[in-house]
Amino acid sequence: MHQYDPARWASGDTPIYASLIRERGDVPAEAKRVAAQLLAETGRAIDFRSVRTL
Repeated sequence: MHQYDPARWASGDTPIYASLIRERGDVPAEAKRVAAQLLAETGRAIDFRSVRTL
């Protein structure tokens, strides 16, 4: 049986999360990477410097 180790759980390394990463991949990290990539592409595609505010 597993013993509760507060130092281990505080680091975010919970058993359920670790098993999900093994099974499905690190979905939050992948979503963060894709969001950063889309922001960078959008920044290159749309130039808002010429837009003036009232």
